[in-house]
Amino acid sequence: MSTKGYTVLGWLVWQVGKRVARRKLAENRVKLGAAAVVGAVVAAGAVAAKVGRQSEE
Repeated sequence: MSTKGYTVLGWLVWQVGKRVARRKLAENRVKLGAAAVVGAVVAAGAVAAKVGRQSEE
């Protein structure tokens, strides 16, 4: 296959991948939101713990 053929094939794969990713994102939006909240809480807890340790020194 030529370079042009690989370029077209890559473009097609990218387009299909984007559609699939968007569909999965729409289906799992609530789960992703909940995961983001949990991640933010864990990150905030880690920062608070680090600040607490530094103030004790």
